[in-house]
Amino acid sequence: MSADYPLGPHERWLYGPGKAYDLPGLWLDKSPSLSCLAEFPKPVAKPLKAIGNLLVNEGITMVPRLPPLWLKGGFKPRFLPLFLEPESETAIDAHDPARLAKLLALLAPDARHLRLNFPLRSETINVGTAEPPPMAPVVSGPLVVLAVIDHGIAFAHKGLRADGHTRMDYCWSQSAHAAPGQTVPFGREFTGAQIDASDEEALYRDAGLLGGANRPPMPLARRVAHGTHVLGTAAEGPANVRLIGVDLPATALWDTSGFGTDMFLLAALHYIFDRADRIAAAHGLGTLPVVVNISLGWSGGPHDGSSPIEAALAEIVTQRRGMAPTALVLPSGNMFNDKLSARLEDAHFTDGVARLRWFAPPCDMTSSFAEIWLPGPPDGYEFTLTAPNGAATVLSQGMADVVVGGRTVGLAMVDQPRGGRWRVTFCLAPTEAKALPDWPHGPAPAGEWWIGLRRPPGATGVVSLRIQRDEDHVQGKTGARQTRFRDPAYRPFDETGAPGQRDNGAMISRMDGLNGLATQGVSVNVGGSLDLLARATRYSSSGRGRGVDVSAPADRGVARPGVLSWGSRSGSFAVQSGTSSAAPRVAAALAKALLTAVSTGNGGELLAGAAVPDRPDAPEGRERLGLKRL
Repeated sequence: MSADYPLGPHERWLYGPGKAYDLPGLWLDKSPSLSCLAEFPKPVAKPLKAIGNLLVNEGITMVPRLPPLWLKGGFKPRFLPLFLEPESETAIDAHDPARLAKLLALLAPDARHLRLNFPLRSETINVGTAEPPPMAPVVSGPLVVLAVIDHGIAFAHKGLRADGHTRMDYCWSQSAHAAPGQTVPFGREFTGAQIDASDEEALYRDAGLLGGANRPPMPLARRVAHGTHVLGTAAEGPANVRLIGVDLPATALWDTSGFGTDMFLLAALHYIFDRADRIAAAHGLGTLPVVVNISLGWSGGPHDGSSPIEAALAEIVTQRRGMAPTALVLPSGNMFNDKLSARLEDAHFTDGVARLRWFAPPCDMTSSFAEIWLPGPPDGYEFTLTAPNGAATVLSQGMADVVVGGRTVGLAMVDQPRGGRWRVTFCLAPTEAKALPDWPHGPAPAGEWWIGLRRPPGATGVVSLRIQRDEDHVQGKTGARQTRFRDPAYRPFDETGAPGQRDNGAMISRMDGLNGLATQGVSVNVGGSLDLLARATRYSSSGRGRGVDVSAPADRGVARPGVLSWGSRSGSFAVQSGTSSAAPRVAAALAKALLTAVSTGNGGELLAGAAVPDRPDAPEGRERLGLKRL
C-alpha cells in the first residue's frame, strides 16, 4: 500500500469535499462506523490478528470488527471485510482524508491494499454477536441453495411459502435496527422459524425497514422494490431449493459509482456460504451446491478482473468450487447506449493528443466521476480537464484540485490501484448542490467539459475512458443526473432511426460497457433479450474479451417492456426491465438443474437454452446474447 496515497480518489473526494453532497444519510448520525475491504499479500490464517485491536488517532478511537467469515476446509482468505466502530461519538465530519490516511496505515500495516467504503449507520451496529441457533430440518431429499444479494428484499413474502413454511431459511438485513442477541455485527438476521411465526408487515416495521423519523428512505416502504422483484424471479422452484437473502444497506446503494459496496458484498458472500453449510448440517448432508445472484453493478473500473471486489469474489468462489458446485450470476448491465465508455485508439490521436467532451448536465445534485485507464505507466503523459469557461487543470502525476472561478469544484488524481493498471480519475462536484459547502468549495459549472490526453512520442496502445454510473434510485431521491461523453463521430441511431447497435470507429464505444463487477473469470454474465423476438435488448451491455455468457428475457417485447414479478408486499406484482431481471431467471434455472443433477447423479448440461447463431455482424449475435438464450 502506497504510503503517499493510502486513499484512492473516490475515498479522498467522498470523505473530503464530497461529504457535503454524497453522504446525506450520515449527517444525522452522531457516530457512524466505517466499512473497509483489506487485502493482504499472503493468505490470512488468523483474521483477528491481522488487524489491530484498537486504533487511536488524533483523539478518536476505532474498534475493528469482522462480519461472519466462511473459513471451511482451512480457507485462508487474502481479502477481509471489516468495519471500524467508534468507541465514542464521532460525527461524519470528523473523518477527513488526512486523518483517515493515518488511521488506515495503523489498521493493517502488512496489508497490500485497503479500500474504504460507505459508512454504516450507528443504529444498525450490534453490541457483540451470539452463535446462530441450530436449524431444524425442513424437507427431505437432496437440496440446493439459491441466494440473492440485493436491496429491498421482502424476505417474509408469502410467495416464498411451500407446505406452510417459508423457503427463506436465512436473511441478513444489513439496514435493520440493531437488536439484542443478534448473530451478525450489524443489522439483523432473520431465520425461517422467525419468519413463519411473524406478521409480514410487523416484522419489517419492527426492524426499521419501512423508514421512520431520522431514517433514510427504505426500499421496502415503496410499492416496488428492486430486490423483491429479483427475488420473485429467482425463487421459482421446488421446496428443495432453499433460499438465503442478504439485503444490502439502503444508504450504501445511494451512491451508484461502485464506491460504497465492496465490504458489504464480500461479507454477504461469506455469510451465504456459512449459512449454506448450516442448512446442510441440519439436514444431515454434505456441502451443498450454491447459486448466488447479484443483480447489481457499475460502469467504472479496470474491466480486467483486477478491481478489489472482483478479485475478492473470485477468491472465495474459487475456493468453494473445490468443495461443491458454486455459481455466481451477474447481469451484464443496461449501459449499451448510455455513452459512458470510450476507447482511444492510435487513430484518435493527432500529434500525440486526443480530446473528448464530457457533458455535465444542470441540476445534478450528486458528484460525478470519470476514469482514464492507461495501457502502461503514466511516464511522459499529461492529462487535462478543461471547464466550460476554459479553466484548465493539468497534471501528470499525483493529484490536484479542480478550480474554477476561485472555487474548488473537483479533484484530479493519478494512481495505481492494487499495483495494477494506472488510472487517472476526475471527481466533479454536483452542478447544483443542495447546499453550498464551505469556501473554497462549490458546485461545478454545467456544460461541456473536455478531457485531454497528451501521450509521449512513440507511445501506443488503447486508452479506456469510463464514466461512473450516477443514477437516482427512487427510494433515495438523491437528485442524481448522469454525465455522458460526447463525440461528433458517434452515431446514436442507425439508418432506420432506431438506437444504434454497432460501433462505428468513434471514440465512444458501446462494446466496452460491460458491468464493471462482471469482468473477472468466475461469474456467469447474463445479457437481456426480448422474449418474443429472440434479440438483444437495445440497452443490454456487452464487453470485449470478457463479455456475455448467456441471456434471458429482460423485456417481453418492444411494445411490452419489462418482466412480471413480485411487488414489495405479498399479493402484489410489478413489471421491471433490465438485465437485473434477466439474471435471476438464469440463477433459478441453474438451481433447478443442479438439484436434478444431485438427484439423478447426472450433471449433464445445466442450462438448456436455445443456441445463439454465430453471426458476428448481427447486433443480436453472441457478443450480446452469449452462447445460449433461455
